[in-house]
Amino acid sequence: MQPNNLTALDFNDIKSSIKSYLRTRNEFSDYDFEGSALSYLIDTLAYNTYYTAFNANMAMNEAFLPSATVRDNIVNIAKLLNYVPRSIVASKACLKLNVQTTQTNGSYPSSITLKKGAVATGGNFVWNIMADTTVEVNTTTGAAEFDNLAVSEGSIMNYEYLVNTFQSQTYKIPTQDADVGTLNVTVKPNESSTTSDVYNLVDTVTNLTANTRVFFLSEGEDMRYEVRFGDDSVGRKVKDGEVINLEYLVTSGSEANEVTDFSYTGDLIDSLGISYNVADVKLHVKERSQLGTTPESVESIKYMAPRYYSSQYRAVTAQDYAVITKKIYSNADSVIAYGGDSLNPPIYGKVYIAVKTKTGSSLNDATKKTIAADLRSYAMASIDPVVIDPDELFVYPKVFALYDTGVTSNTSAIKSNIQSAVGNWATQTQINNFNSTFRNQQFQKAITLSDRAITDVSVQTSLLKYIKPQTNQTNTYCISTGSSLYNSAPSNTGAASSTSSVCKKEPVILSGNFRTADRPGIDQQFEDDGFGNLRTFYNTGNKKVYTNENAGSINYDTGEICVGPINIVGAGNNIPTSTNLNLTDAVTGVGSVIDPSLLPADLQLPTLFIPSNSSTIPASTPGTIINVVNPEVTVAPTGTTPPPTVPLNSLTPTVFNQSPTLVEVSTITNTGSLTSSCF
Repeated sequence: MQPNNLTALDFNDIKSSIKSYLRTRNEFSDYDFEGSALSYLIDTLAYNTYYTAFNANMAMNEAFLPSATVRDNIVNIAKLLNYVPRSIVASKACLKLNVQTTQTNGSYPSSITLKKGAVATGGNFVWNIMADTTVEVNTTTGAAEFDNLAVSEGSIMNYEYLVNTFQSQTYKIPTQDADVGTLNVTVKPNESSTTSDVYNLVDTVTNLTANTRVFFLSEGEDMRYEVRFGDDSVGRKVKDGEVINLEYLVTSGSEANEVTDFSYTGDLIDSLGISYNVADVKLHVKERSQLGTTPESVESIKYMAPRYYSSQYRAVTAQDYAVITKKIYSNADSVIAYGGDSLNPPIYGKVYIAVKTKTGSSLNDATKKTIAADLRSYAMASIDPVVIDPDELFVYPKVFALYDTGVTSNTSAIKSNIQSAVGNWATQTQINNFNSTFRNQQFQKAITLSDRAITDVSVQTSLLKYIKPQTNQTNTYCISTGSSLYNSAPSNTGAASSTSSVCKKEPVILSGNFRTADRPGIDQQFEDDGFGNLRTFYNTGNKKVYTNENAGSINYDTGEICVGPINIVGAGNNIPTSTNLNLTDAVTGVGSVIDPSLLPADLQLPTLFIPSNSSTIPASTPGTIINVVNPEVTVAPTGTTPPPTVPLNSLTPTVFNQSPTLVEVSTITNTGSLTSSCF
């Protein structure tokens, strides 16, 4: 008789199976195993079987990507898919250096060079440039400027290998904290040589010859990356006696983010050979340190590796473009791609790639062009990739919760539970990302279940979009919510004006404060009149004074507004300084700007909308992100009358002069402002 229950992995089950087998033998048919010497032998056999089965089970689990748990095993499986996990990434900052050179024999130098290596200190970190940077010197004033100087945190390391073909041809970077994005590989003919060849990183063998100087990169054991070279068939093979130099940055990653205070420590030499010290340099911080990240997590590797492999180094489907973009641009948090044929009206021959950055800021034009150029090497010949910013729509909920005073009187605890429940809801629904939809019923249910004392929940919902005007330019600006807007009085169809006696409608659109070139001394806003027109106004006391009854148009069915032509010179708290204004009327703000070059830049004008259907707010386009603002929570005892669900006459766009704080969403996938040309 064979042992039964061969699939049992529990020790007791295995022991019981052995006993059952032995009882089938005549000599053990009535044997009492408990307390006998044979019982100890059975225990030993069961333990041995148990451990063997356990190890076999774990070994099989580690052989497959979905079930593997050990990073080295996951990385090895990913190698079969030619996927290289992202290393730690150094934090970067954007600086500007102003240098005053000195004359030699009555002449200023023609240029000045900032040497490779440490440039500044800040936040107990060292900040470097990876190559010499040279700029021209103004030969009249002797001034030189290093603008948009991108510096990276860490220490530059060099590690050399002497090639011996009788040994392993794998060359390891001997540290876990190496940012392989900064890796520079050179090969010298011998130890005494002063010249070297630069080898370039590749991840595919396409178009490689026997003489192509390239290297391949992979993650090895203990998160230490490995460099390999060609074999004289696919890429050049390194020869005995040659010297390989690996130069890279050892960094602290995300720990160095958010540094704002820097001190210059670099090495400057002009074209005449004169060095300059700290006193000759003025350092300005243009962008705080950012973009530093930890190494790619095992969850992200398991998610990304098969999807990257599925693209097969070519972009055919929209998913291919999205996956490849995340691979070639490591600062992308989320990417979506869609064909221009899906738009209305359709645009053929283009694929649009919307990139959500890790910091939530927009990409600059230079970065967009770089990503698009990199994608063209993967794209079909007739397809033009276009990198765009996401269309961000913010949902602003105000929560009013009623609670039973017989259950609790701790309103702070109720608010805390509500905030926690909102965070869990956001994580489960993956809001604040592409392909998301805000559903008010789910939102309210999560709040209702957050605390047993809550008896009822009411939510006011408004939509927020930003207009980003060009300073001192007369333009018409259009934005859209992608869904219909509320009609405050459906029966009223007559034309309205600020002076007529016609029955009016309540505005369902209200902008934040802005200033115009013709009224630079007073804050204005715009609202709708309920009949398809936008009008601008300013407040004096409790009275609205309308400055333009036809400042723009609105389509209530689509939620699209167009304001203008208008020349905006300030928005929110970012307004012209009073010393730069020539005002002729202090009450109305009429006047002019003295020096347009001194006007504030990077304007953003918040605009609030009341949707017609607050129960479901979908993304209007594939590139739309539904962001949920951290809700304003009010808690009151049962019996209190909550405000109406439609927030008429209670829109407060001025609280969004600064970008709002969003509901925090946890993520397991890969994790700027990239508005500076540094990045």
